[in-house]
Parts: sequence; C-alpha cells; structure tokens
Amino acid sequence: MSLQKCDKCNTQFKWSKIIKSLFLSYRPIQCNQCGTEHRIIFFSRIILSLLSVLPLWLFGFIISPQLSLSISYTFSIIILFAVFLFLLFPFFAKYKSEN
Repeated sequence: MSLQKCDKCNTQFKWSKIIKSLFLSYRPIQCNQCGTEHRIIFFSRIILSLLSVLPLWLFGFIISPQLSLSISYTFSIIILFAVFLFLLFPFFAKYKSEN
C-alpha cells in the first residue's frame, strides 16, 4: 500500500496533495516534476465512497446494537473511525494520466 506515482516520470505524489484533491471533489492532480495531469479513476471513486459509508453504517446499525453501546459512545467511535479512514484514503485513491 503506497501513494500514487506519476505515470510519466514515476514521481510519488504527496499525501497532502491527494487529500486536497479528494476534498475538492476529485480535482485533477498535476505532477510537480513533469506537469502531467492525473485524474482519479471511476473505480477509485466507488471504493472511496464505499469505504466512507459501509464500515460506519455496519458499526452504527449492526454491531453497536448487538454490543448494547450507548448512542454517545457509538457516535464517538464512528467519528474516530471516520477520521482514521479518511487519513487512509490517499493510499486507496488511484489516478491515471490524461494522455
């Protein structure tokens, strides 16, 4: 599991650059070295969407009631888990150059 690299010059993108792209509605990333523009692939969008919703939904509606956790405790765990998942998103995001 590593960060995406440029298709043309093999320069690794910065974690912060990928996070910024994801925050700004999947904006293209431009390589700092060669200037090649990369766009996120559709399959990555689907994976990131599932990773942001499915585990949180499973915990909140299936696991938490079985463990008889309070609402505040469940909400706190979901928030922490969501932040943790979001920090990992740049490792799952895959980009492809335009050419």
